[in-house]
Parts: sequence; structure tokens; C-alpha cells
Amino acid sequence: MKIYINGRFLTQKVTGVQRVAHEIVKQLDNLEASMEIILLVPRNTLQDIEVDFQNIKIKEIGFLKGHLWEQLELPLYTLNNLLINFCNTAPLFKKNQIVYIHDAAVYSRPTGYSKNFVRWYKLLYLSTSKFSKRIITVSDFSKDDLVKHLPNLKDKITVSHIAVDHMDKVAFDDSILSENDLKEKQYLLAVSSMHPNKNFDLIIKTLEEMANFNEQIVIAGGQNSKVFSNTFVKKNPNVKFVGYVTDEQLKSLYSKARAFIFPSYYEGFGLPPLEAMSLGCPVIASTAASIPEVCEEAALYFDPDSSVELKECISQIYEDDQIVEEMRNKGLQRKEAFSWEQTTKILLSELKKYK
Repeated sequence: MKIYINGRFLTQKVTGVQRVAHEIVKQLDNLEASMEIILLVPRNTLQDIEVDFQNIKIKEIGFLKGHLWEQLELPLYTLNNLLINFCNTAPLFKKNQIVYIHDAAVYSRPTGYSKNFVRWYKLLYLSTSKFSKRIITVSDFSKDDLVKHLPNLKDKITVSHIAVDHMDKVAFDDSILSENDLKEKQYLLAVSSMHPNKNFDLIIKTLEEMANFNEQIVIAGGQNSKVFSNTFVKKNPNVKFVGYVTDEQLKSLYSKARAFIFPSYYEGFGLPPLEAMSLGCPVIASTAASIPEVCEEAALYFDPDSSVELKECISQIYEDDQIVEEMRNKGLQRKEAFSWEQTTKILLSELKKYK
């Protein structure tokens, strides 16, 4: 059985959806030798790609790049063969394909996206939901949200939770702590984002209301200067910005933090809280979207519109060591429910239907 994979993700920066693609492809390479799997990428990109597969072949095709390559050359090359697309996008009208659509944010929470972005993704989702053999999404929340906006998906959508055990293979880089004078278990960690759905304004508001809070808040992320004003920085001397961090540095920050704060309004899955849990870091999380489905009882929750509730969670983390230890243990137990091997086996079960 010959199966093609849309390898455009290998030409992109590794964020959430690209992480899913990388990890599932690695598992496919380890788990499945009976199928001929070929990962297709645009021409002249292999020199920038670092991969080491035992069974999966990589092939450069076409002359275009980006969306044009994906919409024109990729479907022509794969023709009637099965194509797997991991990162929301796929050829519009190809029938013999499986598409991972991670969430319905362009419908439910379009704030923060450009109008052209929303239009394009709505067209993509409408077309692929009609023509594709199967749609896979990452949570029951996302499934329900997608079906609400695309009712024709009801009988052709599968839920496959993503996983966190990739962090096991990442080394620790504790230099990030010494370079920023961070004391173990004496700081809260958050990862900033420009997108309004990430709701970082709530952390800002909460800290401004906590006049007597003297513990450190560590903010990791590459665009902090755009998220936090200079006025905010001056008024909050306990906030430390560490900028962009590597996976190794992030692993160390998670493992040494007092707790991780995740205030998001909308997540198809929400991987960072699970990453924190896997490293023994208690999680303070929003009650929104898929987050309670992923974290279950292993997090302290707050309403994403309530600075009062977030303050109460932060107070608990600093005033009650028993709760800290309880949340740590629950988090470590919760992460065991997720593995990339299990995620990949769900895909394999779908593939074998089309033999």
C-alpha cells in the first residue's frame, strides 16, 4: 500500500501543529513497515531538513512552494493515492486524503486573525470536510465545535488526542535559570503570545491588582515587548522576561517553576499545560474550550475573564504546599494517559480501512 504524506510542515517553523506532524511521522517510521510511505516536500528544501527515517522515504517534487505547491503540484503528483495532511491545510478538492483539522478557531474565535486568513481557512475547511475521506481532530471539544460549523463532518470525523512524551527525549538546559537569577520553585511560569485568544491581558491585569505579591513571574516567548508595555515592566519589577527559549531551556523552566499559568480563551487541545505536568509542574489553567478535557482534575482552574479567580489560584500555590504536591502528583498521573504511539495507532487504524 502506497501512502503519501504532505511534507510541507518540514519547511515551516515547529509550532503546535508542526510538532504533531513531526511526532506522528517519527512513530509511523517506527511502527509501520508494511506500507510504502513517501513524504513529499517542495523542491530545493531537503538541504534545510534534518530527518533520519528508517522506513519512510522523502521525495522532492514540483517547482512551486507554499500554498501553490500544496494546491497545484501536490494533488497532481498524488492523483488517486491516499494523502495524509497533518497541519490544517490540504488540497481543496482531493478526495482520497485524510486531513487533521486541529480546531475551529476561525469560526468560533476569529479575533486576532486577518480577514483574508479567516476567509481562506473557512474555504479550506469547507472544501476538505466535503471531499476528504476522513477528518481527524485532537479533542472532543474540537470535534463538537467543528461539527457545529461543518455539519457534514458528523459521520467522518475521528478524535485523536495528541501527546507529550516527546519531552522525555529533550535534555535540560539549566543555564536559563542561572543567567536570569531564578530560584527553583520560587517563580511562576507563563509563555507569552501576541494572539488575543491566549488571553495574556488577564495575567497583566491580575499582577497589577496584586500589590503585595513579591514573587517572580517568568515570561517566556519571542514577542514580549509587543505584549507588555514599558509602563507595565516598570510597575512590575518582579516580572522577568527571558525572551525566546529553546526546548531544552523550556524543559528546565517547567521543571523548576512553582506553577505554570495557562489563561487561554481557546485551544483545540492545549499542549503546554500537559508539557508542564509531564515535568512535575503544577498547572493553573483556564476553564475554557478543550483545557478541562485535557487536564481533567490535574489543574487548578479559573474563569478566563476573572482576575479574582486567578489571584485565588496563585495564592493557593504559594500558601499551601500540600496543594502544590497534590497537583504535581495528579499532573504526572494525567500525562500517562497520552502517548504519541497511541496517537499514531489511531491514524494507522484509519489507514488500514483504505487498504
